[in-house]
Amino acid sequence: MPNISVIVDDEILVWLDQLIQQGVIKNRSEAIRGGLYTFVQDKLGIKDAKQLRARLDKKKKKSFQNGVEVIREIREERE
Repeated sequence: MPNISVIVDDEILVWLDQLIQQGVIKNRSEAIRGGLYTFVQDKLGIKDAKQLRARLDKKKKKSFQNGVEVIREIREERE
């Protein structure tokens, strides 16, 4: 499993360590993984890899356009 670094406020770290001491969660890594998983499922509504791919494809950025093309598109949208 890849390793990542996360910076959190001291207050959040104290809170997290208290949850670990009380046995609510196993360790810091489990808490971060669980939080990310919950965020993706609940907040973004993504339940599986297929839905994730569909969302990413939908959000793809347009390829670079020069200024003249952008201005032309804006003018056409207003008409």
